[in-house]
Amino acid sequence: MYKLYSKITEPNIAEMIEKKIKFDILDKNTSYTIHTEFYNFDLAEDLLNNDAAYEIKREHYLFIKNVRNMFEKNGITINEFYLMGTIVDLEENEINISLLKSNEEKKKNIVWPSKEIFLFEDRKRKLDLLLFNNQITEEDYEFNLEFLKDELNILENDDEHKYLN
Repeated sequence: MYKLYSKITEPNIAEMIEKKIKFDILDKNTSYTIHTEFYNFDLAEDLLNNDAAYEIKREHYLFIKNVRNMFEKNGITINEFYLMGTIVDLEENEINISLLKSNEEKKKNIVWPSKEIFLFEDRKRKLDLLLFNNQITEEDYEFNLEFLKDELNILENDDEHKYLN
């Protein structure tokens, strides 16, 4: 994993990443998948909340385009590019980039401004399926859903979570 401290909107972000990656150890005949997590300031400004709209922005795709171009310039093919924002696991301005050999043949970009919402939706789908197939009770479903929200710091209603004076 490669770690750097900057914003994905930094004009020279691709050059900063290029200095971190050792291209000479990468196989030019292999396609790769990039997983990038970045500190998303949009999330920090508004606590994770079901009512908030965490949108995919132009800056996300510009970052992907710049990084893809930098890899291509160095003779490395990137098939899948995952870009996930978070505030839970990273420090301000932290960007973590992981490079893995790709199993995918087509190029695709997957952008989730909030990794926590992505994880919540994925796990909720699994709970929905268990409930639908009568593998768990409705009470178990609700308990697990609340536990999942707590685990990922997703608040439904800020009023429910304020202290009483």
